[in-house]
Amino acid sequence: MKTYLGITFDEEKHTYDDFGLRIKSVNIGLPATKENLIEVPGADGHLDMTDYFGTRYENRTIKAECDVEDKSYENWAGKVSQISNYLHGKKRKLVLDWDSGYYYEGRGTVKVSKENRPYSTVTLEFDCDPYKYELYDSSGDWLWDPFDLDDGIIREYGNLTVNGTLDLTVIGSPMSTVPEITVSTAMTVEYEGETYDLLPGLNYLPDLEITEGEHTMIFTGNGTVSVLYRGGSL
Repeated sequence: MKTYLGITFDEEKHTYDDFGLRIKSVNIGLPATKENLIEVPGADGHLDMTDYFGTRYENRTIKAECDVEDKSYENWAGKVSQISNYLHGKKRKLVLDWDSGYYYEGRGTVKVSKENRPYSTVTLEFDCDPYKYELYDSSGDWLWDPFDLDDGIIREYGNLTVNGTLDLTVIGSPMSTVPEITVSTAMTVEYEGETYDLLPGLNYLPDLEITEGEHTMIFTGNGTVSVLYRGGSL
């Protein structure tokens, strides 16, 4: 159990354990909707095409206000360099201790100030992708520690045997995702009334998009199939 809750970066550095940063407040902003409004001459208002291709979002901002006990101006200078060299301008994977089943991905900005001798203030700000991603995709082993018993989904879509036909139910997340499908031999997959040819090896089919809810993929052939899928949420 960590002394102070915080953020782990790239599965290697933690705000408190490695940098001594104690988070005082954190703001996880929701991404703005990418609106698609078309002016219609002679008509009131706009033609709203925002949902035509599915709702899309801008990036989101994560901001954490922290303090650090550096005790002197000399230590402060070294601490600032340590934190800035690792985070400022760098793209990192962020896992929040209180939401450890997901990760965010974004580029960091570090701002520092010192108002008294023992403590300094460090503000971490990240320009992140609009969705947070499930920590584990369907190819790996899931673990109890980060698993969310209320909302978590166990996805076991790897190395499945197809002997004639195989019906695979895929549970989609709020983030629309095109999965990667790897097959050992040529076969077909039927999805949403359409049939697609699969060649041996990795297949990426842009038209085969998994949206929120339960979806069935029907594989026809003989061999093995793995569906690599990682969900996401706001």
